[in-house]
Amino acid sequence: MRPQFSIIFFTTLAGMAQGLLFFLALLNLYSPTTQSAFLTNLALPIGFGLLSLGLLASFFHLGHPERAWRAAMMWKTSWLSREVIALPIVMLMTVLVYFYAYTSQVPKWLWIILILAIVVLWICTAKIYQCIRFIQEWSHPSTMSNFVLLGMTSGWILFELLLSVWGGSAERMGDTSLSLITFLLLSVSLCLKLWIWRRNKNLKPKSNLATATGIKGPKIRQISMGLMGGSFNTREFFHHQTNLMISNLRKMILLCAYILPIFIMGYEAFFPNTVFIALALLVQYLGLLAERWMFFAEANHPQNLYYQRVS
Repeated sequence: MRPQFSIIFFTTLAGMAQGLLFFLALLNLYSPTTQSAFLTNLALPIGFGLLSLGLLASFFHLGHPERAWRAAMMWKTSWLSREVIALPIVMLMTVLVYFYAYTSQVPKWLWIILILAIVVLWICTAKIYQCIRFIQEWSHPSTMSNFVLLGMTSGWILFELLLSVWGGSAERMGDTSLSLITFLLLSVSLCLKLWIWRRNKNLKPKSNLATATGIKGPKIRQISMGLMGGSFNTREFFHHQTNLMISNLRKMILLCAYILPIFIMGYEAFFPNTVFIALALLVQYLGLLAERWMFFAEANHPQNLYYQRVS
């Protein structure tokens, strides 16, 4: 598939915001772990801002942004419509949490609703791709696991950075404990990503060139796509990058999204410094952009059996 950068920015920014808000709600569910001033002056505005940026980025994917409201009309059958509904609900719950934190204390029931809304949004976003059965790379539970884990990981690193910038809360919770959780999340995410790549590599199309073209024969070789100027099919369902570029991008993903942040946060656990956390977040987000691009690019649409690359 050809990756759309608007969707890449939407899923990464919204995922990071969801991770941040999820851990804020989880840590404050039974007792106030973070200060109200930290929530109202830093954490919640940044979480809401990331959600807003993600929502804004998604509009660039629409052919007619003025008709965006119609996307919610098919909520009974479409995961995309459900996502369109779930995202504003998360934003609304964030605003309500901000109001309660600013005026008094956030009630337990509101934290629970926020957590549920975030989980539902994760499910809706992942199911948009997981429900497409004919794309084998996506049609697997690992798609949802990958979305949730990477959102949690980036959100937790952002949470640790905000605590470090704010001061006080990080000392009470312990820098070493925070960095250890980051290390565990990154390690689990890395193991899952390696497994996904191995699975995708071993996938075999359920169809072949003979069934795609309707031409019977044991030895069929394509020498032309049948179109001289290209078409929507040849543009939108393939990324048009070389195998060398894809190989180098995989190395960048491993390095930036996983390995470098693991080493940086491991070092930061023994020598606490806000700069290290900020560097880990920046590097990891660059890796997330590449990872999400690869997520779309490695999805092999069955129609590519017909419109193949021709050397």
